[in-house]
Amino acid sequence: MKPVILIIAVLLFSLLVSGQEDLVIDKVSFEGNSSISASRLRDQMIMESSSWFKEKILGKQPVLFTQSLYKEDIKRAKIFYQKEGFLDVEFSEPEILVNKKNKVEVTIHITENNPVTISEIRFEVDSAHQLNEVLKKREVRKIILQTKASEEKVFRDETMQRDKLVIAEVFYDSGYPYTKVTSDLNVDTLKKTTSIDWSIDRGPLSYFGKTSVSGNVRVPDKSILRQVNYKEGDVWSKKKIDQTQDLIYNQGNYRVASVRTQLGTSPSDTLPITVNIREAPRWSTRFGVGYGREDQFRTFADIQYLGFFTNTGRLNFYAKHSGLEPYNVYLKFSQPSFLFSFNTLTLYPYILRQNEPGYKLDKNGYSITFLQNFSEELSTSIGYIFEDVQLDTTNFAGIDNVPDEETYYRKSGLVFGFTYNNSEPILDPVQGLVVSFGTKTNDVIWKNEIPFVRMLADVRTYAGISKGIVLALKAKMGGIVRTDDNDFIPVEERFYAGGSYSVRGWSRSDLGPKDESGTPIGGNSLFEASAEFRFNVGRRLKFSVFTDAGNVWHDSFSYHFNDLHYSSGAGIYINTPIGPAGLDFARPVFDTESKWQIHFNIGHTF
Repeated sequence: MKPVILIIAVLLFSLLVSGQEDLVIDKVSFEGNSSISASRLRDQMIMESSSWFKEKILGKQPVLFTQSLYKEDIKRAKIFYQKEGFLDVEFSEPEILVNKKNKVEVTIHITENNPVTISEIRFEVDSAHQLNEVLKKREVRKIILQTKASEEKVFRDETMQRDKLVIAEVFYDSGYPYTKVTSDLNVDTLKKTTSIDWSIDRGPLSYFGKTSVSGNVRVPDKSILRQVNYKEGDVWSKKKIDQTQDLIYNQGNYRVASVRTQLGTSPSDTLPITVNIREAPRWSTRFGVGYGREDQFRTFADIQYLGFFTNTGRLNFYAKHSGLEPYNVYLKFSQPSFLFSFNTLTLYPYILRQNEPGYKLDKNGYSITFLQNFSEELSTSIGYIFEDVQLDTTNFAGIDNVPDEETYYRKSGLVFGFTYNNSEPILDPVQGLVVSFGTKTNDVIWKNEIPFVRMLADVRTYAGISKGIVLALKAKMGGIVRTDDNDFIPVEERFYAGGSYSVRGWSRSDLGPKDESGTPIGGNSLFEASAEFRFNVGRRLKFSVFTDAGNVWHDSFSYHFNDLHYSSGAGIYINTPIGPAGLDFARPVFDTESKWQIHFNIGHTF
């Protein structure tokens, strides 16, 4: 009977649609698609709704309904469903209605049935070894945490392709450029499950050969080859290739800097490297505008000249305006590879006006800094800074009792800092540690000009609890102290807490000491801590819950942990090519203050 019923249904469908052929499609809708949104299904189809806006404004021709077009769209939608793990999806005959506008309304009925889930994932290397037998513990964790497929989750083709690249990358970084990764699926059609067997063939262990350079005109070969992050004869590593490419590109003189391995038709244990260069134009400009809740309207312009003074020197003129910085203008000269491939010298004269909640001031000065990137994880900086500072008024930041001569002051001193960062991935870490420390000393050359020492330490760690769940922790501590008998600390050097990247239940600089009018006056000691759970709730969507704590105290290096302020909240983020972007909603807890704060951020707050 089933073949007869099917034939009758096809005949009825053919008779039904014959009267609607070549009519404009007014609306396409779906019923039964609980797992996949209508918008994603429409992306697979040529049939689309018509509208006045599409026709008159966008100039699109309306789509005409035909039986052949419908069948092709259903075929594409079915393939899409199967790639999403729904192997037994069914599409019933559609409802086709000619409305009063003499246009066709199409309703597509879908029975998704249960998707195929992953029952087990296994790895085998060279047909004989397990992952932990050939890889270090950290590399094994990278595969486990960064691959998306996991047991009891729905099987998806897109996830498999991405995971294949993650697995191969780990072996590329270990010296195996010929690695091949394949997978076998064992589908149980009754239980609607599949196991995944990853097979990794490493190929030979390879080594770096000779490196050649091409495409450069203005910059000599030797300036480029100084940036190479390996030696001939070292074990080949894709990571070192990428690092070398970054070091060359970061010289800032190239539009394209491509470092490639010449892989022969047959596997080889010695691989020559080519560096292809396309130099950037000498003159370039950048402009931008934006809006933020704290800095309000902002705009900037950046003009750059390459090859200034040396073959690789860069000169930048930068100007910015925002609510927090009414003007910020500087001229910066950068000389990459100053002493070593990882060393950069910068000379930086500037003028700046700051308009913070606790103070307003104008300052001008310059700095000389040496930046060192010792590795992908470790970087340091050391330099000298000189500033002239003029406070706009004397009723900001609790300095009513400061002598007039101290509303203008001079600062000069040494600055030093380092950052260790092995977290990965860079824009959205799921594991690793970030440690940064900075210190600043004033009154090195100009004596009796407000001598002080300022220190700030920041520690962040990321732990992948399970697939799609990350625990992020942060602790931050700072202190500043005068090194003479005076107690005046410049307002811009004091610590402030509260805001988007601080304790999120408060507005910018709203935590800590205040004057009689409620204006933040800053303090000499700072402590902040945060704990945040981050959840993947879709391919591009993230959700977070967090608790922040912190405060600022007047005395130097004096921390009262029974006097912390706390806030809790949640955030929602969308993954973008430049990192997560979204909103945080937070309010104080255990506090008389109870107002909600909303913060917009590009990138995680830590």
